[in-house]
Parts: sequence; C-alpha cells; structure tokens
Amino acid sequence: MQWIEVNQVALRFQHLSALAPTLVLLHEMGGSLESWDLVVARLAGQFNILRYDTRGAGLSEKVSNSITLDDHVADLEQLLAALELDGPVAIAGVAVGAAIAIRFAARHRQRVSHLIALSPACGVAEQAREATLSCAASVCQLGVRAVIPGFLERTWPPALRSDSLLFDAFSRRWLSADPACFAATLTMLAHMDLHSELEQLPLRSLLVAGEHDALRPPAEIDRLAGFAGHLEALHVASGHFMPMQSPLWVSTLLRHYILGRDSGAQIYREFMDCPEHQISPSRHAA
Repeated sequence: MQWIEVNQVALRFQHLSALAPTLVLLHEMGGSLESWDLVVARLAGQFNILRYDTRGAGLSEKVSNSITLDDHVADLEQLLAALELDGPVAIAGVAVGAAIAIRFAARHRQRVSHLIALSPACGVAEQAREATLSCAASVCQLGVRAVIPGFLERTWPPALRSDSLLFDAFSRRWLSADPACFAATLTMLAHMDLHSELEQLPLRSLLVAGEHDALRPPAEIDRLAGFAGHLEALHVASGHFMPMQSPLWVSTLLRHYILGRDSGAQIYREFMDCPEHQISPSRHAA
C-alpha cells in the first residue's frame, strides 16, 4: 500500500500494474480499499487495478469539515493524473462509491469506457432527507455504533450471513469508521442528486441491484435506469455489499462485462447456469 497527497488530502491507495485495461474500484460509505480484497484476488493480472481509501475513510486522511461529491471526483481525477493513468478506464463502485463513479463518468465521459454501479446511491428521497440528517447527527453524538445494527439489518440480512467470520469482520471494520467523516458522508447523501447525470453516462453502463438489499432494492435501481435508454438494470441474488457478499459473481461480472461484449443479464444467466451457483446467494462467495 502507498500514500499520495492530492487536493491537500493524503490518500492511501494500491496500484496493481498490469498490461491490461485499467479498472478503478471504489468502496462503500465507511469502507476501505479492503472491501474489494476478495474480488481483487480473483482479478489480479487481468486488469491494471487501482483502488484507494476515499478521503475520510480507511487509512486516508480524515477531514474536519464537510465532504462533497465534487471533492471525491476531484480526488479521483488528480489520483489518475498523478499515476499517469491517462487512457480510458473502467470504474466499478459500491453505493457511495458508485455515486462517485457516476459523477466522474458523467463529467469525464471520454475517460470512462465502462461503468458498473453496484447498489448505486444517487440521492435521498425528499421524504427521507430529514431522517438521513438525523442519522448523521446521531453518529456525531453517539458514534457509528449507534446506527450500524440498523444499517446491517437492511444491507446484510440473515440470508447472506452463512459466513459468520466474514460478516463479523465487516461489521467490526465498519465500527472503526471515523464518526465525523461517516456523518459528513450521510449529510452529503442527504443533499445529493445525480438523476440529471444518468443520461450522460457511457454506453456501457450497468446498474446492479441486490435482491436482498432493503436499503436500495431492485425497484429503485430500475427507476434509476429509466432515466436513460442505454442504462441496463440487473437484479442479482446478493445484498448491498456485493464485493464482499458475492465476490465470485462480482469478479465474473467485471471480467466479462469489461473484456467482452455481453450484457450484464447474459453474464448473469450464464453464471447462474452453473449448478454450484444455484443453491443459495451465499454460494456466490465461493
């Protein structure tokens, strides 16, 4: 792992260089680059991989002021420039990481060949805005532990907890998130609106919904895909944190979607045709 300073913020990153298409991986709110460990282990050498802790997360520098989506986009832009990754890149993001990917791709369409948004966050409904801001206030006052159980009930339900060690490791790592930065991200979400940018996304753009994700369910992903005719929505037997809950599926998707021409739906059908993938969602981690 290495650190670099961009936009006056120190970011921890990992660049696994390879003579292959560049793939940028963006983690979820409160996560870190380790969120992609199980996927990267399956893709190393097949892509020129860049992953990093976003500002305020993981081992990157914590910030005392607000965090905006534009801050994150500027960080990614400068990180790519500093590493001289000048050609088109494929970007995959989870939740808030997908929001960063969407805005970056919409504003730098010529720089993005493929967008894979897993459980993408594009904003908070007006009726839920006050509740999101109240959640941010609770985190500031009581810490991340005050809200994590409720989040996990909606994002990592019992049906996906067959690997108790993996679930425990994730939930405890989430508890280590910086409360001020976690609250700043929730505040950012409460005021974020990416709907107008969806039609600006590249032609190869895929929005993926977890059928076991109550926080951002399939109906919401279908609604987002409806903002532009070229966006593909895909429902899969997973939850909110697919790179950890279903790394075999996610690595298969990234490999075939970026390196091939098939749709997400075709890749998923072929994946599920394998008998060992039909038993339960948890088998996608195999």
